[in-house]
Amino acid sequence: MVTNIKIARTIPKSFELIGKILYYFIAVVLLFSGISKIIDPTPMMETMKAVFKVNESLLILAATILPIIEIGFGLMLVFNVQTKKILIAVSILFFHFFVFSVYGSIIGLNNDCGCFGNLVKSEFGIFMILRNLVFFIISILAIKSFNVTAEALINK
Repeated sequence: MVTNIKIARTIPKSFELIGKILYYFIAVVLLFSGISKIIDPTPMMETMKAVFKVNESLLILAATILPIIEIGFGLMLVFNVQTKKILIAVSILFFHFFVFSVYGSIIGLNNDCGCFGNLVKSEFGIFMILRNLVFFIISILAIKSFNVTAEALINK
C-alpha cells in the first residue's frame, strides 16, 4: 500500500507581499509604457528608424503592435488571466528590451528610446541598461514568487 504524504511549505507573509508588489509593479510598468507610447509614438519611431533599416510601414506596424502587447500583458496581469504564461512572456519581452538597450548603447545611439513615450526621459546608456536589467530580474522573481505561492495554495 502506498501512502501519499503532502508536505505543506509555509511561506512567510512578507514573501507573499513582496511577490504581489513585484507582480503589480510589472503590470503598472507595462500599462504606463504602453499608454505613453500610444500618446506619443514619435521617440520610439525615431529609435526604430535609427536601428532598423526597414520599410516605414513595418515601423508603423511595430510601433502600433508593441504598445498594444504591453497594455494587453498589463491588463492580463491585473485581472489574473493566464498569469504564469503572461509572466513568462513578460520576462521574454523585458529580456529583449535589456538586449536592445545594450545593443543601442554599444552602437552609440544617444537619443531617447521612446520606452515611455515622451513622458519619461529614457536615453541609451548605463542607466537604461540597468533599468531594463532590473525589470527583467523583477519579472523572473515574480515568476518564482508565483510558483511558490501557487504551490502553497495547492497544498493547503
